[in-house]
Amino acid sequence: MVYLSLAISGENSTYMKIGMISYWACPLTRFGVLSSGGMSVYLYNLSNNLAQLGSPVDIFTRAHREKDERILTIHKNVRVIHLLSESANDHRRGVWTFSKRMLQFISEKKLDYDIFHAHYFYSGLIGIEVSRKLDIPFVQTFHTLGIMKERYGGISSVGRKHDEKLITADANGIITSTPFEKNDLQTFYHADPGKLHIVSPGVNHNVFHPHNKSFSRTKLGLPKAKKTILFVGRIDPIKGLQLLIEAVSILSGKYPHFQKNFRVLLIGGDIASQVFWQHPEVKKIKQLIVKKEIECCVKFLGSRPHSLLPFYYSASDVTVMPSVYESFGLVALEAMASGACVLASRVGGLRYLVKDGVNGRLFENGDSLDLAQKLWELLQDSKKRTQFGENALKSSQAFCWDKQAAKIQSIYKTLL
Repeated sequence: MVYLSLAISGENSTYMKIGMISYWACPLTRFGVLSSGGMSVYLYNLSNNLAQLGSPVDIFTRAHREKDERILTIHKNVRVIHLLSESANDHRRGVWTFSKRMLQFISEKKLDYDIFHAHYFYSGLIGIEVSRKLDIPFVQTFHTLGIMKERYGGISSVGRKHDEKLITADANGIITSTPFEKNDLQTFYHADPGKLHIVSPGVNHNVFHPHNKSFSRTKLGLPKAKKTILFVGRIDPIKGLQLLIEAVSILSGKYPHFQKNFRVLLIGGDIASQVFWQHPEVKKIKQLIVKKEIECCVKFLGSRPHSLLPFYYSASDVTVMPSVYESFGLVALEAMASGACVLASRVGGLRYLVKDGVNGRLFENGDSLDLAQKLWELLQDSKKRTQFGENALKSSQAFCWDKQAAKIQSIYKTLL
């Protein structure tokens, strides 16, 4: 592929070739399925916006099937390069073989990069290897941290924490989403403050903007008269879906008319796949729904095209993010940009995005009773929901992807 040169002569040139490393998730995988989530959305939008600013991007990710290496152009000056990796269930070996294949590919194709940007800790390990071998600086974005998943979600991984400390020490720069994440890296991983740069993820306002509620419900085939509670995300323990189910059960028991007049929509996962329904967390959530006898008002919709999500946010009365931990919370930002009323747990980046009582509500982490109470209050107050949605839309304007990509591009330049 021949890149279109967007270079500008002189010291203000924005032209630099960027190698993105995303071992864990391909940005072309349907969002909400398998490992594809907020990080994939982040990577896709960041890469496209960097290209528009004059920086060609190659995204290195794992081939989807054995012996199926492909190079796909997804934007003028953005390619996704799928490389083989002997991963299966052994990601340690996968990281090593991917690094080896990536270096081989770069050599074979005579590619030249100014900087690498690794996403998630597996990619960070690859970033260390290719950066050293090619003598090119690399930037790390963790997206989530093992130490925080352990503290808030009870998910322990000694090996992951060790790797994250190694990456923190070795990376030339680290991009954090919020001041909270920056503080976590300094407190738990003793990160050099000079390496840390705060740049929040962005949102594509061309895609995410408000739509008329009645029109949205008609478009999506949703009942117009019923109150709608929306959850969007992977079915993963860290997303706190169990809390939402428990809160809905509390409301169903307290208000006899709840089941008849309310709907809870769960967006995420490949519901056409047997693998999805056999996933331990999905089985647990489904069993809880049956146990609480609320199958009639809780519906698994599976993943939905990204282009339809703004209509779901607009159709909802309340979008709930019950996560036990979020480094940022892209779903909340997308919902806010769509003018939705957001109710989120008081954790991580959600505290940064949602100002309680101003542009949404926060409930105490892990407290299903508090979630139920605040959810009910919002469902009963249409004026408050409208006010929060309007304020949320205004707040989201500070997170346009073109602005955030320009900030990240400026960080790259300081490291060259």
